[in-house]
Amino acid sequence: MPIRKQEFYEGAALHILARSGSVRSLNIYPPFIEVNGSVGVLLKYCTRGRSPWGFTFMPDEQLALQSRANTGRTVVGLVCGSDGVAALEYTSYAQIAGPRVGALRVSCFRDHGTHYEVSGPDGVLSRKVAPSAWSKILELENY
Repeated sequence: MPIRKQEFYEGAALHILARSGSVRSLNIYPPFIEVNGSVGVLLKYCTRGRSPWGFTFMPDEQLALQSRANTGRTVVGLVCGSDGVAALEYTSYAQIAGPRVGALRVSCFRDHGTHYEVSGPDGVLSRKVAPSAWSKILELENY
């Protein structure tokens, strides 16, 4: 069976988490990967080599995120090519990308050596996201 491009990017993001030493279990509940039985992760990827990176959230993904967030901790992982992963708690995602009837787009920008700036149709996230935040999603409640 061939390996799909999406699996390469998701695998890279999960490898970073695994190296943190905090992963005990992974379960797949499409479109989420549940980590350690408690953190629901939705991974999106962009193959672009450098900033800016764009991510499209279809209406069904938006509804799934909203529903999952009502039942437990939910994190959106934006895989920015080979640069890294920008991690957003659902509450941060919802500030910049409230549910829409149609598809919506979220963007990440990062100059070399800086943090990720994340924006969506409802504005720019009030804080920048450290590249290291992704590897710490299982250690910290809110980062």
